[in-house]
Amino acid sequence: MKGEKTAIGIVIALFVATTLLTLNSISTVNAAFEANDTVTISINVSQIAMVDINPSNLSYHGIGPGDVGDNNTEQIGNYSGIWVENIGSVNLTKMWFNTTAPSTMPFGTGSPNNYDAANMLVIYNDTTGNFSFVNRVEFPENDSMYITTTNAISPSQTTQGYLFGRLRNASTEYFFEFEPDTVTNCSNGTFWISDTAKTVTSTGDTDLTDNSALTVYPHPTLDFGITEVQVGDGGYYCVAIPGNCEYIMFHRWNADAPGAGTSYCSNTNGGYYINSTTSPIFPGQVEQAFVKVYVPLGTPYGPLKQGTLTVFVQE
Repeated sequence: MKGEKTAIGIVIALFVATTLLTLNSISTVNAAFEANDTVTISINVSQIAMVDINPSNLSYHGIGPGDVGDNNTEQIGNYSGIWVENIGSVNLTKMWFNTTAPSTMPFGTGSPNNYDAANMLVIYNDTTGNFSFVNRVEFPENDSMYITTTNAISPSQTTQGYLFGRLRNASTEYFFEFEPDTVTNCSNGTFWISDTAKTVTSTGDTDLTDNSALTVYPHPTLDFGITEVQVGDGGYYCVAIPGNCEYIMFHRWNADAPGAGTSYCSNTNGGYYINSTTSPIFPGQVEQAFVKVYVPLGTPYGPLKQGTLTVFVQE
């Protein structure tokens, strides 16, 4: 009996050993079937210029004539500017703007709807240290009032192209005069502007005849007269006057405005773009343009006509 038990034990032991050996063998075989490989991913991104501008609205409340609207009076989010995000694939080296403007003289009409809110917007570039209008449009007045001008302005002279008016900031105003070389053609002539501003407490420069006479040159391809002026001790503007003498435009950040890129506006040249070409906006990067609004003296109360700021970018 003892021999039989021993034999049975040996058989069981051999069975267990054989089973373990078989399991180990199966495990080894399964491990041998594991494998891996790689896939190379390639993407070639197209060259596309795209931007996203935020916020989409700026709304200023609680400001009166002669006031400056800034982040303290901006009602949507106390915004101090707009943010331009490069959502495209190319570096953006140039950014410029365009603002809407009234089509006729709004001052003296008594209607806030005749005033364009965007015509009061100024933008700051830290390379100049000045807030400047994009393309401020002013209209001639038919009376030179108490200002001594080279030509005493009258309604009949205004229709002939002898223009008198003022560049209205907020609480300051600079008077200007234009004398055409040819009657009813404002594509060339002579331009004068105040040395010091009129304010609510000072009449400023009331004699334009002793100021520097600036030559207005015909635009090479457009029916405009163009010149450049320094306003007070601030920055330079390129001045554009259409041949039909309907208005006077002072522009700084608009590379599409008449006179931009010409030799006649050399000090403004390079200032048509808000950011330097040596500091591009890379894809995914955000650039801020600081903005304010200058509400001129003589603006009636109530909601002004909404205006539009358009942003342009280029690689």
